[in-house]
This record gives sequence, structure tokens and C-alpha cells, in this order.
Amino acid sequence: MLKPQGHSSAFAPTEGVSPRYVDEMPPLPVPNGWFCVGFSGELAPGRVATRQLAGQDVVLYRTCGGVLRASRPYCPHLGAHLGGGGRVEGEEIVCSFHGFGFGPDGVCTRTGYGTRPPKASLSLLPVREENGLIMVWHHHAGDPPSWEPQAVHAGDFSPVARDTTACAGHPQEVLENIVDFGHLTNLHAPRVSSARVPKSFTEDGVRGHVTLEMEVCPPGWKKPMPTTYEFTLHGLGGTEVHISMPAGFTVRIWFMATPVAPWRIQLRSGIEARVPGPGLLPAPLGRMLATAGTYVMSQFVLWYHNRVFLFSERNGDVPVWNTKEYLPRPRLAEGDGPITRYRHWAAQFYPPSTHPVALRQDPLHDLRSAERGD
Repeated sequence: MLKPQGHSSAFAPTEGVSPRYVDEMPPLPVPNGWFCVGFSGELAPGRVATRQLAGQDVVLYRTCGGVLRASRPYCPHLGAHLGGGGRVEGEEIVCSFHGFGFGPDGVCTRTGYGTRPPKASLSLLPVREENGLIMVWHHHAGDPPSWEPQAVHAGDFSPVARDTTACAGHPQEVLENIVDFGHLTNLHAPRVSSARVPKSFTEDGVRGHVTLEMEVCPPGWKKPMPTTYEFTLHGLGGTEVHISMPAGFTVRIWFMATPVAPWRIQLRSGIEARVPGPGLLPAPLGRMLATAGTYVMSQFVLWYHNRVFLFSERNGDVPVWNTKEYLPRPRLAEGDGPITRYRHWAAQFYPPSTHPVALRQDPLHDLRSAERGD
């Protein structure tokens, strides 16, 4: 499998939250669930890194034996930030302030003076490594994970192309784009010329599913290319996209929105585009060409995904997210898609006391009537 390659977006938006929420608290809290805080290739054995999740720092480290851990950032001895000066020695993370070491279970194993270690432990967080992604669990009350972040589509996946950028927004708003069918041929025109929905939004516990058939026109194409998109939403932390194109080309994208501060997110995209090898060539040469094609195609899909769907000033989603307002009672119309159904599904990821206010329907407008024919 190819080693993932970093990608620095040329279309990164400006810093900050939407101007709508500069002076007041946003209407939706941070949802519960698994959120991506990095890619596996970013954290080699012996490395320490700091990421943000729900307004707090998270320290990631990988022991020399390859064990991945996530922890609250502060040493329980005297409060030093482990991401600022912590180091990995063998299977322990060591605080640089006084040399206290902590084992893979988080328990303090030694001091820097050779004396008996105190009864102290790191505040470890549930962390999983799936599909080349590092996922950390967040729950508003600190409850343990109630489900696991497992892929739906079979087969190995390694993000050959990847991207991380920041913008205004909220995970629920980002994934709502998937069921907002009305914006596809409007905001993303002319690159998306038609969209059909053979399978609308269905839910399976913490996962949601949508299938779209679209005609897209990449740069240089003379006519639209029929493309099938299968979306699987894994909570509100992200979606797994399986794309089928003509000539046997397939693409898998993990697109993840991680809340880092109120109404501010980090967007991570991990992409692998598989290219079939030429059938008439010897097998080793065919595999080599398929591997090279996978790399080139993955980088192209990442560029196209960013350029057309995300960061384009005229046709991208991010400029909209950077300035929009969340409406708990939208005035929907036929053709919008199953937004209400999606929001009721999303309500399960919030504390019970928050979602009735944020998600109740407007009694003067039957939102379900806007979803007829889905």
C-alpha cells in the first residue's frame, strides 16, 4: 500500500467563526461521538503531538512498540503540558518538567529522582485507529464509547492523499450537505449537471446511508460523467464515501469534521482512488502501473474535491459555512431533500436537554411535506 502523502490546500479559508456567532453562543453544542484528530502516518513510533477537540487539547503519542494513546494534556504531578515537552521513552511517555514516566495504562511508573512514584495516572481518552485514521471519543458527560468506528465497505483502505484545513461551522451542518439535495445542481453548477436519488436517507442506529447518482464534469471532460456516490455517515464525526465511475475506477473518501471550538471545525479528507491495472500486460508491470495510477488519481481527486466542492469562492461549500446561520426551523420546500429526517437522526448525539429546542419543527410549516418523493 502506498504511503499517505500530505497535501497543503491552496484554497484554505480565513481563520475565525461565522460572523453570526462572534458575539453569542452558537445554537448547537458539540455532539457526542468519534472524531478524527489525525492520520496514522502523522504519528510515527516515539512521536508526541497535540490536537484540539471540543475546545480542549488532546495529546497523542505512540510508544516505541507502536501502541497509540490519547490523553488529556496535563501531567497529574504539577500540571505541565505533555504536548509541549513530553517525550516517549520505550513504552512510556515522560514529562519533561520533572521526568515522571507513565505507562501505556496511564499509571505513573517512576519519578525523575528515582524515588517511589505517586499514585497518579494520566486522563486517557478512548482512541481508535481505523482505516488510516486516528479517532478520539468525545462525550459531554465523559461516558465511555457506546459504539465503534468501523468501516462499512469491505477491503483495506489507506489514505493515499490527505488534507486538513480549518473553517467555520459545525459537524451537523457539514454532514447535512449530503442530504441537502437542492444545493447540488445550484451551488456546484456547472460541474454537477444532474443529481438523482435512487436511495434517500436511511438510518441504521448511529449510521446513516444515502446513495446519489450524479453527472459530474471534471476539467477537460467534454461531457458529464455518470458517477454513483454511496455515503455512510458514522455519527456526526464524518462520512465514508464510496464512488463508482466508468471503466472500473473506484474512489473511497473519508470526509470528517472535527469540532475544535464553538462553531469552528477542522476538515480532514482522506482519499484512495483505485485504478485497475491493464489486463494485457504482465502481472508485475500491471500492478506497478495500477499503483502509480492510484497515487496520481488520488491526488487528482483530492484537488478536484477541494477545488470544486469545498473551497471555490463561487461554487464551494466552505465559503457558505464561513458566513451562514444555523436555522432550527428552516422554511423547506419540495426538492430540498430529507433534512428533517436527518436532523431527527442527528438528535441522538446530543444531551437530551439540548436537542428539543434546537431541532423542533415550525408548527406553521409541515417540514415533512417538503420531503415528498424521497
